[in-house]
Amino acid sequence: MSHSQKSSYLDSKVKTASQPQLHLMLLEGAIRFGQQAKKIGDTDPDSAEVERLLNRMLDIVEELALSTAGDKGEISKQFEEQYAFIYRELAACRVNRQLEKLDDCLRLLHFERETWKLASEKIETPSPKTSTFAPPPVQIDTYSAGESFSLEA
Repeated sequence: MSHSQKSSYLDSKVKTASQPQLHLMLLEGAIRFGQQAKKIGDTDPDSAEVERLLNRMLDIVEELALSTAGDKGEISKQFEEQYAFIYRELAACRVNRQLEKLDDCLRLLHFERETWKLASEKIETPSPKTSTFAPPPVQIDTYSAGESFSLEA
């Protein structure tokens, strides 16, 4: 597949994805960049490529944190705090070249990805109908103009 085909496929995938799917795609991207940085960093921790990959990972985690910021819900605050923690750890990893911190961040992101995957599947799976009962059609009797009816007993 050529670069332009991959690009248009990804563009189409992003444009048609639901919010949970987009969130999951961001998590998967952060994990992918982190794994690449770790692989390169194991042989050459001072590589410019490691820094570039960590910067991309930081950008994604920042976007994840911003997407939850400002929401008043308790769960949103917990997500925001978690992403802020991962961001700080990644920044320290990049600045101090401490790739062991990257392992911790990747573990958290893997857990987060699995959680979002389950939530996305649950949200997007149509629930079975709770009732198959259909009331019978209502039969309305019409009266001819000559007939009358009274409510008086």
